[in-house]
Amino acid sequence: MMQTAFTPPAPTRDLVEMPKCNLHTHLEGSVRPETFIALAVQQNLPVPFTEDEAADHLQISGEEKSLVDYLDKIMINYPVLKNYTALKRVAFEAAEYAFRDGVIYLELRAGPVTHSREELPVEACVEAMLEGLAEAQENFGIVARLIIAGLRNHDPQHNTKLAEIALRYQDNGVVGFDLAGDEAGYPAELHREAFAKVRDSGLGITVHAGEASGHENVRYAVCAIGADRIGHGVRSIDSIPTMELVRDKQVLLEICPTSNVHTGAVANLEAHPVKTFFDFGIPISIGDDDPITSRTRVSSELMLIKEAFGFTQKDLLKIQLSSLEHSFLRDEILKTQLRKKVEAFLING
Repeated sequence: MMQTAFTPPAPTRDLVEMPKCNLHTHLEGSVRPETFIALAVQQNLPVPFTEDEAADHLQISGEEKSLVDYLDKIMINYPVLKNYTALKRVAFEAAEYAFRDGVIYLELRAGPVTHSREELPVEACVEAMLEGLAEAQENFGIVARLIIAGLRNHDPQHNTKLAEIALRYQDNGVVGFDLAGDEAGYPAELHREAFAKVRDSGLGITVHAGEASGHENVRYAVCAIGADRIGHGVRSIDSIPTMELVRDKQVLLEICPTSNVHTGAVANLEAHPVKTFFDFGIPISIGDDDPITSRTRVSSELMLIKEAFGFTQKDLLKIQLSSLEHSFLRDEILKTQLRKKVEAFLING
């Protein structure tokens, strides 16, 4: 019997209009079904399903049992992301999607190595994404930056080279370096050299940890790698010392409630520790992770935690301010301007 996938509630208008900061969203999970079809046709690639069937293939079904199952769903998009124009378009559309949802600051993350080939080197992939984000910023006014992600299952030396590439683009829109992928199968320790390259460089460091494996991975990311932020980090709840560590060091947890249910990071929404983290004094942000794959957006995630855990409107605005404070945006003048937009909504709301 086909299961029904968990989906967040539709947001109220005030949550859509709230100025928001999205620190955790992936390009690879931002491919619209109609865009997938269009890109496949443009690149003369076989289209494995009709336009009517596309959403069923590209979005969660409820059958997924783990992070690996969830990532397999996202990887269906990879064949159409081997082209400069395609990468630029999806980056642009990701920023447009965020803008339509009231996001004023976006950090889009992507793994450019997975999209590169002989005719499209990693640098060209990065430039395509940056061009798409810059075009969205020009058209819509959203401030959009890029986090470059290495994958855990890739050769550590390749990720070291990727870190060096990230450094070369840090004055052109790249603001951070991430480690993503199969957390349970590939320890972050394999990639320490890559993070040593970017530490103290001005680039922010975020690591997916405590999502598909234990709180020990969160501790390692903070203490050994020097992570400023943790992607997800929900398993921190299993260890009071780990919670105290991230709180005392003010390491922000990038929380994505809906995808945490989809990937099995939490057994169900009721088991999600987001409110416990917030009440404990741990800084959090609320992201949409893979918005198209999970059929969500930031305002829906805020609606979800408001209804499920009793977050107030003021709480949600404080999360936006905290997110902005922990963002990797280095332009302090621009950050101040964005902060004033949130504060104005807080006062007037």
